[in-house]
Amino acid sequence: MNQSTLELSENIRHRLLSPSLAQIRYLGFAGSMMIVLGSLAPGSPFTSKPVGSWFIGIQGSPFVFDQVPSYIAQVILYLGLLAVLVSWFQIVRAVVAKSVTTKFLLVTSLWWFIPLLIAGPLFSRDVYSYAAIGEMVSRHISPYLYGPNILGATPYLNTVDPFWGNAPAPYGPLFLWIAGASAVLSGHDAFVTMLILRALSIGVVIAIAAVAMKVAKIAGYDPKLALVLVGMNPIFVYHLASSAHNDAIMMLGLALGVWAFKRNHHYLATFAITAGASVKVPVIVAVAAIAFLSTPERNLVSKIVPAIKHGAVMIATLAGFTVASGVGWGWIHNLSTPGTVVSPAVPTTIVAAWLSRFVGLFGIHGSFGLLLTLFRGLGLLLAALITLYLVYNISTLGFEKAVGLSLLAVVLLGPVIQPWYITWGLMVLAMKPTIRTTSAIVFVSILGMVLGLPDGPSIVAWTGYSLAAIAAVVFVASRLKVSRAAELLPIINSAGRIDLVLARSFENL
Repeated sequence: MNQSTLELSENIRHRLLSPSLAQIRYLGFAGSMMIVLGSLAPGSPFTSKPVGSWFIGIQGSPFVFDQVPSYIAQVILYLGLLAVLVSWFQIVRAVVAKSVTTKFLLVTSLWWFIPLLIAGPLFSRDVYSYAAIGEMVSRHISPYLYGPNILGATPYLNTVDPFWGNAPAPYGPLFLWIAGASAVLSGHDAFVTMLILRALSIGVVIAIAAVAMKVAKIAGYDPKLALVLVGMNPIFVYHLASSAHNDAIMMLGLALGVWAFKRNHHYLATFAITAGASVKVPVIVAVAAIAFLSTPERNLVSKIVPAIKHGAVMIATLAGFTVASGVGWGWIHNLSTPGTVVSPAVPTTIVAAWLSRFVGLFGIHGSFGLLLTLFRGLGLLLAALITLYLVYNISTLGFEKAVGLSLLAVVLLGPVIQPWYITWGLMVLAMKPTIRTTSAIVFVSILGMVLGLPDGPSIVAWTGYSLAAIAAVVFVASRLKVSRAAELLPIINSAGRIDLVLARSFENL
């Protein structure tokens, strides 16, 4: 092989292994387009297909990707997701290497996201339930007492997932007010109500990314890394912005609270975080972290007064939103509603399932429901203990790490894990993006995207628990090896002394 051929081969290899930033951008754009095409197939499980759910890709719409079999369309979408994940990973690497500008990231994010506006809400139908809840609020029907089915045969109900038809809303008063206002603003048009909520979610995710960049800069880290880990993270783009989950509004309150805390506005931070909790409760753990850091002393007695003050701000804020919305406190009673979903990816669920099968060997059947309730309770208790430990050690861990890990513990040990739930903790961790934290966020985000696929929970469950089992076996084996070696050490020493005595004896012969 001559020199020119070797140089050409090396050049091709370099281009394949080290793509240019332009190539990465185009690959991500192509991936987004493939996702859009795959979602337009009539049998696509990634978007809602009832009439009135979107402009295109449904029966009677101007364009349906119906000339290609459904399984081919799914393959196209999966390949698109893979292209987006690879592109995002390469962008993260480029930011870590400090070889990319903020302008490039902003333009690239537009290239990647704009095609998604062609497709309907991806991977979830929750936004249609939000719209129906908003219509109920606007009609003075309490979503805390009734499910969307109370609306009867209306366009709002056509697109709601039947699983949630009779489920009361578990959302806080702030979100119910927002949803109700959206229904009124739309003129009680179901489709327009959904569009308003989706547009709001997209704007909120953009705001979250901007706040994350500001917090990272205050903390002394590269704001571009916070941007790529939040604003360009596929799990944020697809499961918060595109799917329009109300978790985004909750997370904006949390992000603003962290920002205010970093600027030493502690009570304003508590107000902002509590506003987020008025959509969904879990972010309230950040208030405990703020109260704990309000005084420099570590002894618990010194924390009592700050805890009372921040608790008073929290209660007053919740009460204010509840009274202003006029929907009452029924959401507290309905917090268990999401727990009706049973997922194999949840640790407490899989433990309950295994134990139920085990006791079934002894003729005890039908114990799964009881065991599931028991282990879910134990899981929440363990999550609370982990949160207390992290908050107590917050001075060592840092605010972002303690709060981020606490939220991840709440999700992991809670009754159900959804991809968008994972973003709660990832957002806070991304505000202080060390190299180790960045690597962990990338890994967890990829798992989260797999979790959001139709068979994702089973894939994540088998993969995650298999890796955990292997790690446990390796750990136990290594400990036993060390322990066994320690037990054999006196014998080895004794044998050595015996050998020495025998050797000297032979020397004397």
